[in-house]
Amino acid sequence: MALRDLVSKGLWGLGALMPVDRRKILFSSYYGRGYSDSPKAICDALLASGEDVNLCWLVKSEAEAASLPAGVKAVNQNNAFQRIMAYSTSRVWVDNCRKYVPRKRKGQFYMQTWHGFALKMIEADATHALEDAYIRGSKNDSRMTDVIVSGSNFMTGLYKKSFWYDGKVEELGTPRNDIFFGQTCADLAKKVRRELNLPANRHLALYAPTFRADQYFDCYALDAQRLVSACERRFGGEWTVLIRLHPNIAGKSTGLFPYDGQRIVDATAYPDMQELLAGADMLLTDYSSSMFDYALTGKPCFQFALDVDSYTRERNFYFPLTGLPFPMANSNEELESIIQNYDQTHWTARWEQFQQDNGFREDGQASERCVRWILDRLG
Repeated sequence: MALRDLVSKGLWGLGALMPVDRRKILFSSYYGRGYSDSPKAICDALLASGEDVNLCWLVKSEAEAASLPAGVKAVNQNNAFQRIMAYSTSRVWVDNCRKYVPRKRKGQFYMQTWHGFALKMIEADATHALEDAYIRGSKNDSRMTDVIVSGSNFMTGLYKKSFWYDGKVEELGTPRNDIFFGQTCADLAKKVRRELNLPANRHLALYAPTFRADQYFDCYALDAQRLVSACERRFGGEWTVLIRLHPNIAGKSTGLFPYDGQRIVDATAYPDMQELLAGADMLLTDYSSSMFDYALTGKPCFQFALDVDSYTRERNFYFPLTGLPFPMANSNEELESIIQNYDQTHWTARWEQFQQDNGFREDGQASERCVRWILDRLG
């Protein structure tokens, strides 16, 4: 056994001797990326509740630690002692991805929120695209999970069928989507423009494609200038295209788009994707689950995908792309055409039917429900 493994085993043994803090909650989002997604929404609700709780967050860098609000303590996940002691002594874990943790102690609880409505096949339905180590870790993760938070009947069925999981699934809604309900959405729209140094009256089209395992860049060949012109002709006003690339390719995409800071803006480094969605007047994506989040705003959403055949072979989908409630373009010419001919009434009706067919449970109260679940287990 390698020295690193011996040290880790010893630390988990030490952690098992430490008392569990009955008011301590440990959060993680995207393996230490920082304050984001559904764990952020739940943590915000706990902070607002005024409850006497000890909130901790796993982060992988100082930059991620800086994203945490007052009242939330950073835990360096790269420091084995800090990470393992945090896991060992927390009453509740909250995560949106799989955990590579060997075991959970008696008296601890684990809430899994996952990270979106699934379009691409995942977990047991996509074993051909997963490494054996991930599958083993996922099965262990499911054994430790006490509840998976679901936002729809469809995802409830998927968790039970494809996550190697036979525990509880609660349809509490998707916490990260609470921001699309009420005044919060309008406030975030102002914040996004302020943070990106854009005029308050500027309309925003957000282009947020998903990640490709082969890091093939030709699939991102969006003509951003043409998109700006199409939006201005169809919807009026002045428009800016925000480009939000996946973090895994962001550092390798230099020169991919003609950023000018006003009409074409790089928003990849913006810390919270949901805030960008709240601030955008239109979303353009390919296979990302963000389309199902964004549709809750009632604003136009379009698909732009240049590699449907190859991506289908790689991952495949739960729904036919042409059957989704969002118009789809396979070229820049086609994108311009569907924007010019966009019929809001038609596509709104399609989205409402899709929600009904798949049993969506979104009403802006998911975070509060998750908080109640957590508080009931703190003792």
